[in-house]
Amino acid sequence: METQFKHPLDKVIEQYPRGYPRLAALQGSDHAFLMFRRFTTLHSRILLLSQEELCRLESRLTEIDDAERTQLYISSHVHDENEARREVLREIREKLRAYDDDVHRFFRLCCYMAPSYDNIRSFSRWMDSEKPLIEPETEFLKNEDDFMAPDRDVDESFLEEAVEKFARKYGVGNRREHHRSSDPDLHYYSVQRKQTAVRLVLTFLASTLLLMPTIILYSVTVQDKTARLLVIAAFTLIFAVVIATLTRAKRHEIFASTAAFSAVLVVFIGSIPSDGTGTRLYPTTCIC
Repeated sequence: METQFKHPLDKVIEQYPRGYPRLAALQGSDHAFLMFRRFTTLHSRILLLSQEELCRLESRLTEIDDAERTQLYISSHVHDENEARREVLREIREKLRAYDDDVHRFFRLCCYMAPSYDNIRSFSRWMDSEKPLIEPETEFLKNEDDFMAPDRDVDESFLEEAVEKFARKYGVGNRREHHRSSDPDLHYYSVQRKQTAVRLVLTFLASTLLLMPTIILYSVTVQDKTARLLVIAAFTLIFAVVIATLTRAKRHEIFASTAAFSAVLVVFIGSIPSDGTGTRLYPTTCIC
């Protein structure tokens, strides 16, 4: 089980009584374990019922307005003496206020991100091993698609997850944080160290993806235009895939960076000198 330590505890997780106290201690120890049910279906059910009640009140108000015989009553709110309309409007106002609040709160819940699959799996494994709750009260774990989690301070991509798995597999991590739990399967990793490792990996990949096609293009003859185009197309595609999968770049950022990468390769081709016959000119040294 992996996590990123953020919230200090006053004692080791296992020192809390087994039950809700220990479960709360685990979830409070790090954002990776902060996940709760969104109850999307229940929220939708309540909103649908409120919507239906408002629809019936709307129809009732329309019927009252259509049946009104005194023009003054529907042309003035102050002089409206139709008690049925006033009562319906009061009820509509109260239900609309509750409906708007429910919709606003529910839409805010929908904006929260879903926890990663690894975090859900780690949390489920801890629940299976520790068994802090009785079986009937662990039913919330069965609907994994309905979980929500707080927004991360740093967007995590596939590369961050790969670095964390590598650290867990080979025992690389922040050992100073392991005193938060005596569980050997529960690891805490430094966010700063992980981000540093990710930056190093990305720097190496960026340098490699730029240097490799440069070397290949320089070794290809000037006349072999097909080979050059294939090299540019292949490495441009590889670069786009790397940006799309290993980073959190947005769509326009992917297009912009890919276009810039391709432009660099094209400019490099144009800067390679030749003698007009397809033979590349290399600088020579004249000894007089």
